[in-house]
Amino acid sequence: MEQQTLIEPQIQNEAIWTLKILSQNASKLFDEVVRLVENGNGQFKHSAVILEVENKYFQANELAVLIEILTQNQMVVIGVRTQNQELIDFAKFSGLAVFDNFAVALTQEMQIEKCPISAPKMEQRLPKIVIGEVAESEQVLSKDSDLILLGSVKANADVIAHGSVSAYREMQGNVFAGIDGDEEATIFMNEFSAKLVSIAGVYKQFEKVPAKLHARSVMVDLKDGKLRFKIVT
Repeated sequence: MEQQTLIEPQIQNEAIWTLKILSQNASKLFDEVVRLVENGNGQFKHSAVILEVENKYFQANELAVLIEILTQNQMVVIGVRTQNQELIDFAKFSGLAVFDNFAVALTQEMQIEKCPISAPKMEQRLPKIVIGEVAESEQVLSKDSDLILLGSVKANADVIAHGSVSAYREMQGNVFAGIDGDEEATIFMNEFSAKLVSIAGVYKQFEKVPAKLHARSVMVDLKDGKLRFKIVT
């Protein structure tokens, strides 16, 4: 019996947008994507997108945040173009295509100033991403992965992760990272107002947030069994 053909490959010429990413700042990328969609008169909605990332310091969790932002704005990421091996591994892990050659001329660029902020490094685990606000006294847990918060976290809320925590809006709640003893876990807060910060069981509680940290971008890690608070400029 002659075998019936069930799939017929065809080459199509539909537009695929390439977005060259020039920043690691998720908050600014979020605003830029919204502007891109609003100013595009519908041309970006439901469109296929390739993300081109040349920055060697761009990390997998930052790529995951960006993909989520684009998805929320009805853009479909189909692949990445980069020489960053961490991003290539993440793309393959996530089922995205990997394109070899950088585009000579890009149709659309996300023109955002470069920012030295670097979010915590993530192993090959998909992070939990929370888009909206974490309400007062609410608890959010990211089991066996990093936690990324795109909305604000209100007072007395608990955000908890086995991995690292990245908060890109105001953080007024309690932050727990590396709860299974991961001393490599880190915490990033774009607007520091936290009342309690903990990594791998080592914690610091604030009756009043010090003026030098309040509302600043702060990275917290663990060094020699003590928490380090570093202001990100």
